Amino acid sequence: MKKFKIVLYDDAIIDFNKALDYYRDINPTVAKKFHSAINTTFNDLKKNPFYQIRYDNFRLKLVKKFPYLLHFIVDEKTKSIFIYGVRSSHQNPDTSYFLNE
Repeated sequence: MKKFKIVLYDDAIIDFNKALDYYRDINPTVAKKFHSAINTTFNDLKKNPFYQIRYDNFRLKLVKKFPYLLHFIVDEKTKSIFIYGVRSSHQNPDTSYFLNE
């Protein structure tokens, strides 16, 4: 089975960098663990991206040991995973930029 490729949108990169900066301010070791957890989550998605659709065509994947969710859409034809956001699970979903698209 061919693995899926991951495509990060600019908003997802911005979200990730904000979260990484937040953890760096707390402790550089925690930031490294967060970065590693994100990479592990990406690798898990590449193998099996078919999580339950939560809204519109978006699926969510929790980052283990951190309160963050990847918001993504799967394109089966191109074997691509489009990641739109790396959002804190504590953020108010009503303020999500996804609702404005």
